[in-house]
Amino acid sequence: MSDITQSSGSKVHGAAYRDIAVHLDGSPEDEVRLAHAEALAERYGARITGIFTNPLPDPALFVGDFGIAAIGQLVDSATGEGDAAEKRLRQRLERLGPAHELRRLDAFPGALERAVASEARWNDLFIATCPHDDDETRWSALIESVIFDGGRGLYLVPPKAAPRSSVRTVLIGWTDTRQSARAVAEALPLLTRATQVHIVTVREEAHGRMGGAEVLADISAHLARHGVTATASVLDTQTSATDALIDEADRISADLMVLGAFGHSRFREWVLGGVTSDLLRSSSLPLFVAH
Repeated sequence: MSDITQSSGSKVHGAAYRDIAVHLDGSPEDEVRLAHAEALAERYGARITGIFTNPLPDPALFVGDFGIAAIGQLVDSATGEGDAAEKRLRQRLERLGPAHELRRLDAFPGALERAVASEARWNDLFIATCPHDDDETRWSALIESVIFDGGRGLYLVPPKAAPRSSVRTVLIGWTDTRQSARAVAEALPLLTRATQVHIVTVREEAHGRMGGAEVLADISAHLARHGVTATASVLDTQTSATDALIDEADRISADLMVLGAFGHSRFREWVLGGVTSDLLRSSSLPLFVAH
């Protein structure tokens, strides 16, 4: 493993998040996401907008007169459940003080994901839960829509993961791609306030210019001009890129991992690249991703 260190000599704290959106769905995981949102909002003086998603049943599953009646009853039921969840959420958000808002989205599949992506666009950051288990994988399409269509960075929290006291140590999984550049740019407010920033590239995952060291030198120098002191390393590994990144995050006791989200979109159906998908489903620390 080869190392490169760049230092600017001083920290720059000009970049900040002013609007933070957090996904809410009426489940116990809302409290986890809100705790992370509150911690970040306090650090940056940001306003929090809760995006409460209340999915309606898919009309495509119901046909004929019986189906029309059935879907009407199910929509009424979902709306009633949403009313109860919204009341609880408004009471919870009152504890945040005046700098908050709750927006409720009742929509059918497809339209719901598009609506959430639209809400993400006017925020600096979107907080959601990593799809580790069945309860959270139901929101995979929503997360994917925000990644590809929201245009902003996502702060993805493992289920039940309490927020860290602060994001001190950050690992950047770098490849010479547009996606990595977007992730670093969107994460800049976090990077400028971190105590340690480590940039790594896994040689088996090399993109663009081969070899890695010269690419890492450039991004390290760029971050240094933003006041970020970074150590950069090329990881030579016999394991998968996912395992190599997780091992490195454990080694440096990272509080956050930043990486580009890879995948392709076609007629609203797409799949994340292998490393991104694996990390979303297995990482024990928060992930910051952008496309």
